[in-house]
Amino acid sequence: MRVFILAIAVICALPATAQDADELRIAREVLTRLQDQSFDKKREYCGYIGYDENGRLKASDPIAGTLDGCSAAFPRNLAITASYHTHGDFDQGYFNEVPSTIDMEGDKEFYMNGYVATPGGRLWYIDTQIMVARQLCGISCLPSSNRFEKGAKGEIAQSYSYEELKEKLGFNDSALHWDIINTEAKVVTAHLVSGEEKIIYKDGMFTI
Repeated sequence: MRVFILAIAVICALPATAQDADELRIAREVLTRLQDQSFDKKREYCGYIGYDENGRLKASDPIAGTLDGCSAAFPRNLAITASYHTHGDFDQGYFNEVPSTIDMEGDKEFYMNGYVATPGGRLWYIDTQIMVARQLCGISCLPSSNRFEKGAKGEIAQSYSYEELKEKLGFNDSALHWDIINTEAKVVTAHLVSGEEKIIYKDGMFTI
């Protein structure tokens, strides 16, 4: 997940266009270099790809983020075409084998596409023209974490639309919501990615 910081003197970003070979090569090179550092530090790293004043496509220097986020100011010397970032180390409590909806929303807001590297070594491309994230290559095509557990987050599709990604990550757009804590008798059962079912709330009390 990334948060964008706008610099006043930034060269205006170019409209998002289809991914090209040079952009992909640069994204793959920089993310490959960052993966082990991202695992060791347990934090995300992020930056941008764009054209410098001489018309050369290049990547900005990476910025260190946190466990689940990264804030990068727009560089002053690049006309940006895409963002890039890692997703830190594998963590059972954090679904980081797919891009987040915030990743997609941020790229779209600033008219760029995006590249995301995961702990499992997947490389994702976010196409904001059609709001689809797709895997450019699968598990271990980039360096992967020694702590990565294949299948721990269930099946990962080759691509997700924005709406499919919201569903995958558990977003609820329903206008009707039901509070767990209220006066009605109920049992709340969690369905774990392993297939196991676990009761987490019963008779007015949490069980965990």
